[in-house]
Amino acid sequence: MLNFYILSNLINIIWLLLIINCLFSVITDIFDQAILSVVQQDGRITNQNLAKQVNLSTAPCWRRLNKLENQGIIEGYVALLNRERLGLSVMVYIHVSLHDHNADTVGIFDRFVEDSTNILECYSVSGEYDYLIRVIAEDVTALEFFLMKKLLKLKAVRSANTSFVLKQKKYTTALPV
Repeated sequence: MLNFYILSNLINIIWLLLIINCLFSVITDIFDQAILSVVQQDGRITNQNLAKQVNLSTAPCWRRLNKLENQGIIEGYVALLNRERLGLSVMVYIHVSLHDHNADTVGIFDRFVEDSTNILECYSVSGEYDYLIRVIAEDVTALEFFLMKKLLKLKAVRSANTSFVLKQKKYTTALPV
């Protein structure tokens, strides 16, 4: 009798976990995965061509794409530009340390990051440094100006350690789905 009770409760727990997984799972099946894979490669694809590539008719394909957009899985569509053809030949990663972590100091740095068009990405990181930023510039002179006259002039910044990108080995915006 005790074994039946334990087995029954275990089955109920498994069903509950499956239901919770379905409720909170955003990518429901292989069609959603296929749609995400295709639109990551071609954000301008027509719904008709998308439907054909993922083996759906156009109406269900549009509904699924719309659902993925509404759920925030697809945040937007952009054009990816070639930085070197735009004259932005220097790319660096900079490890930044702040003097302290009080709200004013972090706020100063956050505003600087938001206002700097040279900064493409900024991450708060663990370890020896506080932040990792990816910066682009037209040339070394422009980068030096950014470092010496902007970044290192911030009262919030204690130090910065720069690594130049010599050659890009891999670049993708596509996430594994």
